[in-house]
Amino acid sequence: MPVRSEGSRGRPGGPPLRSLAWRPLICLPVVLVLLRSPAALSGALELQLDEEQPAGTVVGDISAGLPPGESASLYFISDHEGTGAGSDLNIDETTGIITTARRLDRERRDRYSFIAVTMTGVTIQVAVTVNDINDHAPEFPKSKAHLKIPEHTAVGTRFSLDPAGDADKDQFATQGYSIREGNVGQVFRLETKRASDKALNLDLVISGPLDREKRSAYTLVLEAFDGGSPRRVGSMTLEVAVTDINDHAPVFNQSRYHAIISESLPQGSSILQVFAADQDEGDNGLVLYEINRRQSDPERYFVMDLKSGVITLNRPLDYELKRVHELVVQARDNASHPEVTNTFVTIHVRDYNDNQPTMTIIFLSEDGSPKISEGAQPGQYVARISVTDPDYGEYANVNVSLEGGDGKFALTTKDSIIYLIYVDQVLDREERDSYDLRVMATDSGTPPLRAESSFTIRVTDVNDNPPLFDQRAYRQTIPEAVYPGSFVLQVTARDKDQGPNGEIRYSLLKGKHSHSDWFSVDAVTGIITTASVLDFESEPSPSVTVVATDGGRPPLSSTARVDVVLQDANDNAPVFSRSFYNATIEENAPPGTCFLQVSATDGDRGSFGAVSYALASGSGGAASAHFGVDKESGQLCTIAAVDRDEGPDAFELTVTATDGGGLSAAVGVRVSLADVNDNRPAFYPVLYAVSLSAHSAPGTSVVRVTARDPDAGENGRVTYTAAPGGASAFFTLNKDTGTMVHSLLVLIAMVISAQDGGGLSAPVDARVNVSVVGGSASSPVFEQPQYFFTVSEDVLRGTAVGAVRAAAKTAHAKDISYSISSGDPDGYFTVDGATGTIRTALPLDHETCPRLDLEIQARFGSPPAFGTSRVRVSVSDVNDNAPAFLPSSSESLLLPEGAKMGTVIYRIRASDKDSGHNGQLSFHLLSAGVAGGSGQRTFGVDRGSGEVRLIGALSYESVPRYDLQVVAKDGGVPQQSSTFTLVVHVQAQDAQGPHFDTLTYRVELRENAPLDTRFLQVRALNREASANGGSASSSSGISYRLRPDGDAAGFGIVPDSGWLFVRSSLDREVKDVYLLTVVATATRGGTGRTGSATVRVTVTDENDNSPKLSRDRAFLAVRENLLAGTGFGRVSATDRDAGPNARLAYRLLHPDRHFQINSQTGEISTRRALDREQHSSFRLVVVVQDGGTPPRSATGTAHVSVLDENDHAPSFARARPDAELIFQVNEGLPSGSVVGTMSAKDPDEGENGTIRYSLAGKTDSTAIHDKHHLVQSKKTKQTNKTMTRK
Repeated sequence: MPVRSEGSRGRPGGPPLRSLAWRPLICLPVVLVLLRSPAALSGALELQLDEEQPAGTVVGDISAGLPPGESASLYFISDHEGTGAGSDLNIDETTGIITTARRLDRERRDRYSFIAVTMTGVTIQVAVTVNDINDHAPEFPKSKAHLKIPEHTAVGTRFSLDPAGDADKDQFATQGYSIREGNVGQVFRLETKRASDKALNLDLVISGPLDREKRSAYTLVLEAFDGGSPRRVGSMTLEVAVTDINDHAPVFNQSRYHAIISESLPQGSSILQVFAADQDEGDNGLVLYEINRRQSDPERYFVMDLKSGVITLNRPLDYELKRVHELVVQARDNASHPEVTNTFVTIHVRDYNDNQPTMTIIFLSEDGSPKISEGAQPGQYVARISVTDPDYGEYANVNVSLEGGDGKFALTTKDSIIYLIYVDQVLDREERDSYDLRVMATDSGTPPLRAESSFTIRVTDVNDNPPLFDQRAYRQTIPEAVYPGSFVLQVTARDKDQGPNGEIRYSLLKGKHSHSDWFSVDAVTGIITTASVLDFESEPSPSVTVVATDGGRPPLSSTARVDVVLQDANDNAPVFSRSFYNATIEENAPPGTCFLQVSATDGDRGSFGAVSYALASGSGGAASAHFGVDKESGQLCTIAAVDRDEGPDAFELTVTATDGGGLSAAVGVRVSLADVNDNRPAFYPVLYAVSLSAHSAPGTSVVRVTARDPDAGENGRVTYTAAPGGASAFFTLNKDTGTMVHSLLVLIAMVISAQDGGGLSAPVDARVNVSVVGGSASSPVFEQPQYFFTVSEDVLRGTAVGAVRAAAKTAHAKDISYSISSGDPDGYFTVDGATGTIRTALPLDHETCPRLDLEIQARFGSPPAFGTSRVRVSVSDVNDNAPAFLPSSSESLLLPEGAKMGTVIYRIRASDKDSGHNGQLSFHLLSAGVAGGSGQRTFGVDRGSGEVRLIGALSYESVPRYDLQVVAKDGGVPQQSSTFTLVVHVQAQDAQGPHFDTLTYRVELRENAPLDTRFLQVRALNREASANGGSASSSSGISYRLRPDGDAAGFGIVPDSGWLFVRSSLDREVKDVYLLTVVATATRGGTGRTGSATVRVTVTDENDNSPKLSRDRAFLAVRENLLAGTGFGRVSATDRDAGPNARLAYRLLHPDRHFQINSQTGEISTRRALDREQHSSFRLVVVVQDGGTPPRSATGTAHVSVLDENDHAPSFARARPDAELIFQVNEGLPSGSVVGTMSAKDPDEGENGTIRYSLAGKTDSTAIHDKHHLVQSKKTKQTNKTMTRK
């Protein structure tokens, strides 16, 4: 440690640290001795001092830190540079007293340290700690700050402010904040939170409503205080500006404006100015004006300045046409979501003398239009003209003239009032089909006024031209094996005539040797298609004659010959060894159980003799979901467990055998399911209530209980017994039928159990209550023994389906109650117990339940007597299901280039859940095309079966791939459809390139998969290597690429490994299926041969879309007093996601005691009867949420208006019911004098609340004014009269 031994250096402003006389002689040797002494003693001294003490304040004595028994008369002081001891402390080296050399500031330095060494070598470590005092006040970073807050900001919203700093620490640092002034209305409060760095953070929190229109700014003085005593404070001014939102609508200074103007007022003249004010500011308070054209002035007689509100005349006025104009003027502010207010402007038009002659032209054609037949003879009249002049009366002196028509028409008159236009020369429509005429009428005034009318006379056609074909003979070559309905060619004929005379219809001329039955022609387009199977062997070159006939009367026609050359095709189809197959398996057999092998042979050779098996689409969706067939062996196996009780007890399958040329045969297979006892009996209904006459004889059948067991045979045979404790000696039970027979007369209850032949019992027993009624009591009898009602599947819940009625001899209708006793186990319907009205209680689905047979029970009396009737409710179908393809909506296949025409290359399977016309499907080939391929000339589809057939030649070099789009349409209105994509890869005839493991790869990929994600590795092998016995796993010398098309743009492939990866982001909502063509090229040996395969990439859904309501605001109306549960409207939403992510659930944001919403359909219905007079409108916030994880949601508003019913009678004001009102009348009053005034009120609205007054009883002396409710005298009496009114 260095020893401090400064020469004459002393403390600034204080005595020197040590004496100068002996320091050079004694100091250095002593230090050297101390440094070399191994047994030197040491001590430590800790001293404390409050900051800000005056200079010279004693801090402490160094000798206090000496070890016991040690003393010193001289100290050597050593301090490190930067410790501050040398500048801030005075140390007496002789006495060891430490004093301050200046005022110490803890915030500048809070600790000092140095070393003192005695002459004997004792070392003392001295530390001086400066204690804090509260000498600093909190200080904000800025003395003034600004903050903008929108009005109506929610209470509890917080805004962070810069905290105040305090140089002191601990309790002397900033401890809190307060608002000293400016917090008008206490709309703000302060909240604090201590940060990890000990700073006290500050938030301004909204604690009350902000309204800019009431107060637009606040000047808050914020105060920060520490924990000293007395505490110190710092302040800051916070200017809070309340920004505007559009919460006020413009307000007009008048509810209605009036103006009177002359009809001769020039265009552009200002008429009046409207004014509206808006309390908002900026764009929210800028008022713009316009005329509501939907409600007024659609002819635009007036225009309005957008900003000033000045209404200006836009077009001439006509007093005779319209005398008063009512304008609806709209004022709106300039906000993004403007508020709108309306007012009314009434403009009266004053008359001006401006009449001129008027003409009325009546055309003498059948429909009153300006036309004349080209066959009209000269002298035939065309039009009748009558002229009038309002200024001069009916017989005005008007001169009429005719211009135009090229001399074909002339004008004549007999009385100068009625004029006639007639044909003057022969007309020819094919030469000219119209003539422009102008009629002018000039009156005799000074100056004369003139009116004119221009019109076009159309010359109508007569059939004087036959149709003519473009060619006299046509020739076309087509394959023999084209399917009926295939395109052959199109013929075209033209007719110069017009309308029906020029409408051409085509037909084929029938003949014995013309083979016209092989073809058909579209009567409108002239397209010739095949009508039946063609036979090259019987006629290789059939010809037909096409007739073109126009629609004239009589018709004209011409003919053309069509020669068709047929190309021969493969014509041997596979043949099954048996015409029908039967097989039986047990229900619930595990998947993979094989039970039958079918076999077919084909007389052809080569690829046309190779047979493959498949289940035909006609087998039905249920069959194809449970069974499969091995395409090579014909082995039939289960692919899913089958349950005979939940489905059919037998399946009818159709197995097809298809050869390599596409010809096929089909055979039927019936698969019967053997039953196992896997179901218990179940009662429905569980509770039975019947009445029995007291005079019924023993043996009378009382009721039949029914339990159902879906098993078959002995397993489904149900026997009935009385449950333990539920038997009765008064009734006997038929154990086989469940029929109870009356033995004695008494009121009794029984409990019945059911058991099937396999020993399984019903889980719930049936209860039977029999009430015995007296002989005088009569059971209710329905008006009909059976009712038939029909309801559409898309009706709202609560819709009335129909009503049943019953009557009893001794009962009133109101004493009979109704209930559904059986036939509706799922609760689709309810019946009003008082009225018998049947209503829907659940959403209906024709596809799930097309019909229900209800048993309605009527009850009357005590003990009750019962009557029953059956109600059949048919649920009619709506077209709410689109066709669905099985097993998927796209497929790809490899087709040899040399495939024969007529080959069936694929059978499209589709189903539609709807019924009738809504479920009848037809298939249509839309388009195909890659590399310019004409798919519609190469392939055809059978509209009924969905078979896709090759009808043209293939060429790998011209078109290596076809993308066929087949649309399946149902027969509903509106029609629904779905599209199937079939990708056909053409295989070159001499292809020797690599072949892939499979023709089609299928893979699923998440829509948010990261870029460069590898998801599938394809593999191809060299054919030469396989043929020469090489390794089957060898794929060397092969490179891979994607065929460049639209789908390939988003993917890439590693050339040497075959790994496919994602190149661009995927979005399932934009595209959910990609069909990629992978091309493998054999590079070894320089052959360059290729092979291809298809990769089907299905993009799976992520919940990345929120539901979207069809309308953010829905406006609904419902009548008051309707029954609870009545549906009156629905909200609907869609979600672009799929599966559970698109499964939507509806709810009300706030539970409402008046309304409820169906969570699945969005149907809104009443919870209770509504009263418009209590509450005329409601606002419901609807939340729709999807089924994703986490879920997404959207909200909308439903505004419900309650419509009025006339359910209140008028009541007189200031009078108790049935009280008398007394009027006293002086005698001698003249007739019509007012006697008194009466007033009544009706809380209903509109016509239901309009009150009319009348007097009842003897009213010779008085009358009442119907509108002004004044009681008046009719004649004078000689005495005082007291009048009463109840």
